[in-house]
Amino acid sequence: LDVSFALTINEDLANQLREARTLSERNGGEGGVVNYNGIQMQVASTGARGGYAYRCKVVGARSYGEHWFLKHPNGGRDEWGVRVSCSAMSLALEGLTNVRQRLKQDLEKLDLRYRPGCESIGRVDYAFDFFAPGLKLDRANFVCHSHSRVREEISEHVSTNGRSARVETVTIGKNPGRQVILYDKRAEIIAKKKRQWLGVWNEELEHQGLPPLVLEDRALSQVWRLELRAFKRHLKDDWQVTTWGNLKASFPSILESALSKVRYTTPTSDSNRNRWPDHPLWQSARAAISEDMEDLRSIADPDLIKSIIREERDQMLDAQIRGCVISRAALNGVDDDDLRAYVKKKNAQMEREIALDKKRTEAKLAAARVKYSD
Repeated sequence: LDVSFALTINEDLANQLREARTLSERNGGEGGVVNYNGIQMQVASTGARGGYAYRCKVVGARSYGEHWFLKHPNGGRDEWGVRVSCSAMSLALEGLTNVRQRLKQDLEKLDLRYRPGCESIGRVDYAFDFFAPGLKLDRANFVCHSHSRVREEISEHVSTNGRSARVETVTIGKNPGRQVILYDKRAEIIAKKKRQWLGVWNEELEHQGLPPLVLEDRALSQVWRLELRAFKRHLKDDWQVTTWGNLKASFPSILESALSKVRYTTPTSDSNRNRWPDHPLWQSARAAISEDMEDLRSIADPDLIKSIIREERDQMLDAQIRGCVISRAALNGVDDDDLRAYVKKKNAQMEREIALDKKRTEAKLAAARVKYSD
């Protein structure tokens, strides 16, 4: 979910953000943090396209990667001073209704006076996740308008029978219109190390009395994600959707239209591909569309998901530390037999440097606490 607001931050907040951005610029992109009325934001060293001077990530106990883009006060020359990009995980765990309410509360804490209708919906994605180990994605089975832009991504995989190509992603459409994407979500979470989705899926499977997915075994964990993306031009020009009220009224129809105009089918002998029936996966997606989407959310325990995220980050940092030490050893010509002694030497050196520059260490540690507090 991406949404903009016709609101502008005040000078006090702008000055704090500017100082934090300057600090991040000095410290290689880290360290600049603003805490404004309980909203903690890590400020990046650069802004963003569209005139946004400040690019901020909200951190804290309830954050799952939400980003705010804020313009510096400009005397009213550009009223659209706030844009928020909400992560898929926050929407999955909280639901659209709760995310909307929280955004309203956060705007008020930032001294931004929200009023109904001052929002402009810029993008809405909706995803269906299917456990479908038998699915072999085939571009030829998609039926859509002949002018639709279609892109597929083929990944090379090593198997016991040699190398074989497997289609992992098919994307139909493009920004700023509508996109329909069917892709291998399991491959993505392995590549990007985002196993929190495994926690979401397994909690739902447990609720249904089904065994958990085993990520190490493709046959026991193959999840395909069908993602429908509605960008600003499609929302505004085709559906007259700009506000929350517009979205609530039209969203089920937007999804149904996308699934009707772009279809994944089961081929038959009929020479007219338009008469091919929907694939069972497409049938299931259509059946899942309902009127209560604003209240739809996962039953997964947010604390469990946070613990998975924290563990993955810890493993990533641990791997980076070991990799950097080994790379330094290679750079300095350290032999295999001397590696252990080299690691001990560097560890002792690091301890001394931390103790010598206590002030800088404390500042870096405080910034890291903020960064990883979510």
